[in-house]
Amino acid sequence: MFSWFRQDPNTDADPKQHLMGSAENALMQASHKFQGYMKFGEVLHLQGPWISVDMLSRAVCDLQRRHPILRTRLRMMPDKSDSFFLEEDETVRLKIRDIARKSTDCQTFWRDEWRQRERDTTTVGEGLIEFWLLQDPEDVNNNNSPQEIMIISEHAVSDGLSLSNMAHELLVALSGENEDLFKNSLDWPITMEAAARNSLTMFGRVMTLTRFIFSAIYLRSTNRLPTARVPLAPIEFPLTDLINHSHTEASYLLLNKEDTQALLSKCRQQNVTVTSAVSAAILCALSTFVKSDANQPTLLNFSIGADTRRRCTPPIPNHDFRYHVSGLMSFTIPTNDIPTTTENIWQLARNFGDHMKSCVDAGQILALGLIMGKLYQKTFGEPNLNELPTCGVSSWGILPFKEEYGRWKFLGMTPFVNMIRGVMPFTTIQTVNGVLTVMYVGTDPVISKTVLEGLRETTMNKLQQMIHG
Repeated sequence: MFSWFRQDPNTDADPKQHLMGSAENALMQASHKFQGYMKFGEVLHLQGPWISVDMLSRAVCDLQRRHPILRTRLRMMPDKSDSFFLEEDETVRLKIRDIARKSTDCQTFWRDEWRQRERDTTTVGEGLIEFWLLQDPEDVNNNNSPQEIMIISEHAVSDGLSLSNMAHELLVALSGENEDLFKNSLDWPITMEAAARNSLTMFGRVMTLTRFIFSAIYLRSTNRLPTARVPLAPIEFPLTDLINHSHTEASYLLLNKEDTQALLSKCRQQNVTVTSAVSAAILCALSTFVKSDANQPTLLNFSIGADTRRRCTPPIPNHDFRYHVSGLMSFTIPTNDIPTTTENIWQLARNFGDHMKSCVDAGQILALGLIMGKLYQKTFGEPNLNELPTCGVSSWGILPFKEEYGRWKFLGMTPFVNMIRGVMPFTTIQTVNGVLTVMYVGTDPVISKTVLEGLRETTMNKLQQMIHG
């Protein structure tokens, strides 16, 4: 266990070369080994005048001037084919794809395009971010037309918070609103593991991880019930071959501004966070979709992603383009104990919030941050359904977008991810300009879009019950 706390080897013999953290390296391995698995991105929905490739290129160059990671190439260690590093190079030009589509297809075309190219992997020697510009060529003289800018990133170098911050900055650069922001470069960002080590003494690292291990052992020994699962559709090939027969499906729940504000007001009355309230609604929805057997009770096992940035000392700013995602002990509840009344659903939300607070107070976020790379590597083999949770959640919180950027109206942001190897549903929660969005993602054919849409609709019904009940 003590090997988990060692410092990363010195990689600065050449100051332009930087090893990835262990979690980042594991994510890069997964992307290369499994056809882009875990690459993710955001669609920025705009309305305004035509955007030329030159305009977008200048905005991207502004971002590269500010963010060192955007000026790097992916490199592989010559003596270790599974170890990657980043090499700074001022000549890097990030990919920009100019894609024509009809204005009437602005809501759907990007999804088809992503499905066709989600398996693309970053070639060694290239940058790790790319941009797509989608608009109708016939709108070149239309000052009020829809456009989409898609930002696609290796998860190894970013997370939801840093990618959203960079997306906001891209729109600032495009609009020319704050040129001073891009005059100077930020410092090279720190890895999650280094930030966690710097925030804890050696004794603190050992104690927090030891407490987590004992908690995990206790959870496993006391929760004897089998994990409830959303039924997987029958397939004619082994799960180990899933990536060759699958594609990612997603469904999106959008709560309008009025209902989002009403939910926030209810959360304040009930003394819970929006994340806890939405998670309670998701748990209620899951309970209606999992396999049910009166003779065999089951347990809903809900894994929780967690941001390490604000837990570090000093806190890591969201503009640092790096991967800073850890986790907490899963929240578990017997499927038969899922409530149906409004009052009891709010109590479930409070229980969920209490669980999260206990995990945070126990130091689990930083403890897991130290070993996430090793945990990720354990998932590279054949999927073991006995070890997987029912579902996972990652809350991105309130994101930093504005409603207008110069001449463009910002209509919203849609996240997406490559999950071609996943065998359980996964969800993200975010709020952009007062609109709550929940993404449900799964791997077709084992988890169909019909299942995801059913989860979305049932969650929406539960949220409406919590708001108006």
